[in-house]
Amino acid sequence: MFGYIIVITVLLVILSIPVLVAIHFVSLHYNRKEKELRDESEAHRKILEGTYDRIWSNIKLRSGISEKYRRSFNDIYPDLLDRSINNEQFIDWLLDCAPDFSPDEYLPLLESIALDREKFVNHQRRMMSLIKEHRILLSSRPAKWVIKDRSAIYYVPMDTEYSRWGRTL
Repeated sequence: MFGYIIVITVLLVILSIPVLVAIHFVSLHYNRKEKELRDESEAHRKILEGTYDRIWSNIKLRSGISEKYRRSFNDIYPDLLDRSINNEQFIDWLLDCAPDFSPDEYLPLLESIALDREKFVNHQRRMMSLIKEHRILLSSRPAKWVIKDRSAIYYVPMDTEYSRWGRTL
């Protein structure tokens, strides 16, 4: 009788080894996927934060605005990212900050802002997709059982008319 117990115990140990190895590899796969999503979202966050600096630097370079107007730039920045910006409002702000601004520079400046705005919106959409993928990964089985870092990716999107794509971000 004692021999059967030893044989059954040895068989259970031998059979459990492949199961434990499989669980380990599944855990590695899902944790790696979660880390990739988190890293990519962090890269997009830095790009989105860099958009502000890029637009400000471009306006400053093309118009000769001094650094002291950066605070007032904060007020118009959301409108600049919005496609429905009132050009007169932007021109008034620009001329208040740089009275000797050349009108020849206005169109190239607007084109540059439009390009940055489009990049911003694309990165923001990708960021929202990454957050959704991450949420799905954390709630799916067996991933939810083996992922170590279950904290959510936090991002507050900037809501503009231009950034809406069928729903509010």
